[in-house]
Amino acid sequence: MKLNPYRIGYRTLKTAFGMAIAVIIAKYLGVVNFSSAAILVVLCIKNTKMKSVQAAWARLVSCVLGLVFASVIFELMGYYPLVLGLVVLLFIPTTVVLGTQEGVVTACVIILHCFNSQGVSIGFMLNELLLIIVGLSIALVLNLYMPNRTKELDTFKVKIEQEFQVILSEFSEALKYVDIVLDHKLIDQALLTIEKAKSVAFMDVENHFVRNQNSYYHYFDMRGKQAILLHRMVDLINDVSRSEQLHLQLSELIHEMGQNISSNDYTAIRLHDLYAIQLEMREHPLPDHYEALHSRASAFQLLRELEAYLVIKSKFGSLRK
Repeated sequence: MKLNPYRIGYRTLKTAFGMAIAVIIAKYLGVVNFSSAAILVVLCIKNTKMKSVQAAWARLVSCVLGLVFASVIFELMGYYPLVLGLVVLLFIPTTVVLGTQEGVVTACVIILHCFNSQGVSIGFMLNELLLIIVGLSIALVLNLYMPNRTKELDTFKVKIEQEFQVILSEFSEALKYVDIVLDHKLIDQALLTIEKAKSVAFMDVENHFVRNQNSYYHYFDMRGKQAILLHRMVDLINDVSRSEQLHLQLSELIHEMGQNISSNDYTAIRLHDLYAIQLEMREHPLPDHYEALHSRASAFQLLRELEAYLVIKSKFGSLRK
């Protein structure tokens, strides 16, 4: 059996520490069923601050609602297993209506406490409320600290730019040598890297309560749009003949684009070069056979895709950290 590699991360450390602290505090306060505070900590420790707050709110509402449901129904109908099933049957749809179904599991623990108590009193309800408050508070306090993801986002940025540079270098070479046939593997890998980077950038957004956007996310989204254009360019380059001088100019243009991936001021210059190639291509006489005509059409379309690629970058501007 193959074992999966694993390293202890921040979330694991916070969960372990939070469980221990919650049990200690709940026990110190004299809470009955104090170990259940650890369950609340486990379920509320999330990978972003926003998700942690949402989870805590859903569990608070569900637990209080479950406590009310259980107290009323058990007192009216008795503490029997069938009544327990009725409580859950009525309780779960109510949480769905309120949008707090994420807290159902935790609330069921509170409901079982009521069932095992065989009698609900003010003291019992205060005990359960204190249990809920201790568990949720510990989880929220621990989730106030989240690791700074700027370094990770910068690493993704560098990796994506390196992947783009390799792709454009291959494009440039393919326009020079007829024996090179391009495929989509490198671009598919770049798209996968971009999706991972966007996921990390989105988590960074959810770790700030007063900020709802992230410049890195928009940067990676911009690169994703460019990667889709690169994906379309593969077949066009494969269709372009390598016999014309204009295609060497295309190769040089793409080479320059690859060398200036991370630059913020190269797009205007490259667009100027691209428009010059377009004008020169228009002045050439039309090909007199199908293969050459197909190649010329592919070259024109390639120029359009390259123009769209550069325009996307020019509209984005620069990354604001």
